[in-house]
Amino acid sequence: MQYNTSLPKLIIPEYGSNIQRMIDFAVTFNNRLERNKLAKSIIDVMGQLNPHLRDVTDFKHKLWDHLFIISDFNLDVDAPYPKPTPETFKSK
Repeated sequence: MQYNTSLPKLIIPEYGSNIQRMIDFAVTFNNRLERNKLAKSIIDVMGQLNPHLRDVTDFKHKLWDHLFIISDFNLDVDAPYPKPTPETFKSK
């Protein structure tokens, strides 16, 4: 049995541990075409989990940014938006 205290810390807790595990799996996937399909599927699920984000003007862009943040910027996929850098999100 796995306890929440034994799991790795959630980077964006709003999405939960299942999304984080899906993204971790996508990072380890070798085939780029399949990895792109996985990323798009994960984005769809993330959008369903947070319907309040649909009111934001750049809804999909925000989801893609969250995807890269959760993957610790290690996910190599063809995103429809430019890939952010870690420096973009660091606070001063």
